[in-house]
Amino acid sequence: MDHTPIDKNESDKIKKPRGTRSRHPVPDAYTGTNRAAHQSELSTSKSSTPQLFDERNRSVAWLIRSVFRLYTAQLQHLVTREGVTIGHWYYLRVLAEQDGLVQRELSKRVGIAATTAVPALDDMEKHGLVLRQRDPKDRRRICVFLTVKGRRLIDEMLPSVIALLEQSISGVSSKDMKTFFEVLSLITENLKEYSSDVVVDID
Repeated sequence: MDHTPIDKNESDKIKKPRGTRSRHPVPDAYTGTNRAAHQSELSTSKSSTPQLFDERNRSVAWLIRSVFRLYTAQLQHLVTREGVTIGHWYYLRVLAEQDGLVQRELSKRVGIAATTAVPALDDMEKHGLVLRQRDPKDRRRICVFLTVKGRRLIDEMLPSVIALLEQSISGVSSKDMKTFFEVLSLITENLKEYSSDVVVDID
């Protein structure tokens, strides 16, 4: 058997087998974190340290984004009718809880900048979904009200939306949902510390 050492220059020419996975760390698409680089650190961390990634290396932020996109895709089919778009739905939903909100407060609760809300409300008013009126006590304030049509559509669509929510948590226990909401609330509070000008109503 030939035991002649392989020259280093020759060994460098040896190709890797096809299908060999790259050893370079893959960055998390949402956070920009090199997930593979953190694996050893995560595996050796204390058991009390919260898990940052799931078994597929997806971050909490990534999973929340994915769930939101799935909800949005289904919601689109449920609310698109008679001039209503999914963008309008969020305004209608908030007004169904508290009608007559000031325009700025409404946009804050929906999570949209006030300047962006103006064209959306213009379109909703055009389709007869809402009515804007100046506050008689303060003419600078513009209040937004649901019309009869807007209220009717909310009443028609809400049962289907609730059914979607119920279906999405099928198999999840009440205890787990309670924990889920508590965890989301804590994450929200932690993130609020990073910014004092968040548009979304998170109170």
